Amino acid sequence: MTPYSIGFSSQLNEYIIPETEIEGTLPSWLSGTLIRTAPARFEVGDNSYNHWFDGLCMLHKFSFQGDTVSYANKFLDSGTYRANMQKGRIVYGEFGTDPCRDLFQKATTFVMGFPVTDNAGVNVGEIGGELVSVTETPIPVKIDPETLEAEGQFKYEDKLGGQITPPHPHYSEDGTLFSFVTELGPTSYYHVYRQEKNSAERKVIASIKVKEPSYMHSLGMTENYVIVTAFPLVTQALKFRFTLKAFIEKYTWEPDRETIIYLIDKHTGEVKTYATEAFFAFHHVNAFEEDGKVIFDLLAYKNAQVIYDLYLEKLRSGDLEIVAGHLWRFELELSKGSVTRKVISESWMELPQINYGRVNGKPYQFMYSAGSTTPSAFLDVIHKADVTTGQVWTWIEEGCHPAEPIFIEKPGATAEDEGVLLSIVLDTRRQCSFLLVLDAQTLEEKARARVPHPINFGFHGTFLPN
Repeated sequence: MTPYSIGFSSQLNEYIIPETEIEGTLPSWLSGTLIRTAPARFEVGDNSYNHWFDGLCMLHKFSFQGDTVSYANKFLDSGTYRANMQKGRIVYGEFGTDPCRDLFQKATTFVMGFPVTDNAGVNVGEIGGELVSVTETPIPVKIDPETLEAEGQFKYEDKLGGQITPPHPHYSEDGTLFSFVTELGPTSYYHVYRQEKNSAERKVIASIKVKEPSYMHSLGMTENYVIVTAFPLVTQALKFRFTLKAFIEKYTWEPDRETIIYLIDKHTGEVKTYATEAFFAFHHVNAFEEDGKVIFDLLAYKNAQVIYDLYLEKLRSGDLEIVAGHLWRFELELSKGSVTRKVISESWMELPQINYGRVNGKPYQFMYSAGSTTPSAFLDVIHKADVTTGQVWTWIEEGCHPAEPIFIEKPGATAEDEGVLLSIVLDTRRQCSFLLVLDAQTLEEKARARVPHPINFGFHGTFLPN
């Protein structure tokens, strides 16, 4: 066990803390609520989850009002959570855990062999005018931002098929959502779609036929294009129907295959295809158009080994090799069909964020991420990177492990990086967590809001301004 393994242990208590302990001075303009996800229960009865991505979701809320910060947390009362509690065991398969002992049992917890979990513990965002918690199945769960109560599944009003979707949709300036869903079947497709701000209907822009679909966690978007990056981590529909393996174990890394980049015109549905060397990534950072090119950045790995490094047994033991990627840039020539790649930074980075409201889909300068100081360290720094020069600045404190830093722009800001970063940090020295507030321009600490318990390592979230 490692000092930070407490961040991968079940935390079953729910709290309401009207005023947290504040150190430092909060920015007077910071007003609103941060809501984040984290897996918080890794055992149900005699059953245990295997992977970091599997645990039952808990929502965490920090609310800023004046010079106080309140805190609350609550398990997401999803259908999966209720079924597990009622049965006293793990009922539904997750990313790295398959509870089914035979194909008959699989038929009761999967639809045609495909996962139906709504343990929506990856991200929080807006779909169809509703605040939802999402995972990699197209079953968002509506949540009340005040109480964190689940309000049932979000129901789409369309007949679009598909079983797998990235939990990182993109939004245009008018609030239109862009994403895709993977439909696995005798013929498989990536259905790229748009969804108006207050609509429950997904409208297909393009359907891309594929023989062996890839595992993809995110996508890119510019003013005119959607970018789908299909890594050679692939599967077949039959593996979902007839194999007793966890979701991700049905995928195979094919290092001799190329990564295929699909560039979809948001207006016409035209699809252009580019091919480059094999690599893997969880997260796109940003994308934009410039001088006849589509340029996109992501945090890349040479292969998909990182997925297997995130099994709980390995994380708790500290037997790590690398859990963060490098910042890569790809340039797609629209007229020639060529693709080039360069490395912007070799610092170890993961869970990237930008000033989304200002620069998403546009030329930009700064990105922020959690990161690691060495390949064997688990997310022990916060990075700020200048993507135009490759320069990187860091925040680090002994015994502290920060989560994704979320950027909040200061009202009236003129500079891209004028604002603060919010990151939940596990302090292994005190065996508890705090919400860190950093000046995004300098990475100097402004304040921290402490809670008296550890908060599990989590993934993503959103800030709701008052």
